[in-house]
Amino acid sequence: MKTLLLCCLLWALLETGACVSCEVCVGGPISCTGPMQVCREQLDSCGIIKTESVVGWMKSPFTVKACVPSSLCNFTSHYVTFGNGISVSGNVACCVGEACKTATVSVPPYNATPNGRRCPACYSVFSHHCNEEIIDCTGTQTHCLHISTTVKGETSIKSTIKGCVSESACTNIQQLKGVFMQFDVDLTKAECSGATVALEPAG
Repeated sequence: MKTLLLCCLLWALLETGACVSCEVCVGGPISCTGPMQVCREQLDSCGIIKTESVVGWMKSPFTVKACVPSSLCNFTSHYVTFGNGISVSGNVACCVGEACKTATVSVPPYNATPNGRRCPACYSVFSHHCNEEIIDCTGTQTHCLHISTTVKGETSIKSTIKGCVSESACTNIQQLKGVFMQFDVDLTKAECSGATVALEPAG
């Protein structure tokens, strides 16, 4: 508590804005719990990020709480399709202080209707390379996404995802760096490009 008060006092003297502390955790389908952390100056809000992964018929909800930049609070619902029956949808809610105790975030239903565009898609754990396939994009997915991350620890774990994504998610993709940095993860690549228009559905 003493450290938190000193931090707030210092930031006030430097006129860098209000001191924010957030619960930080990664976990369960409905919520998660973790320690309170004082946020760095540029991370001025608390974010609750809810995702739902779909593999075949199996759905796996997932929750992250972290310090985030307020610009991430404008992040709209996103949908990513990786091919082979794998997709992820997600949403973000922001809060500060007591409001975080009651803040909730929901993931809208996934739109599986093909929209006539295509992207290379794949998913890989333990490597920044994966075997691509060309898939049909759906709903509002008009762009192709490529993200590579490295989770630091006793053993570094690399992963890569490629697939179809909505334009709104591409616009805000760089904001995710602030979230990943809370968990000692390097976002080594985060790129978007326009999806290819397909004359025939991918078979």
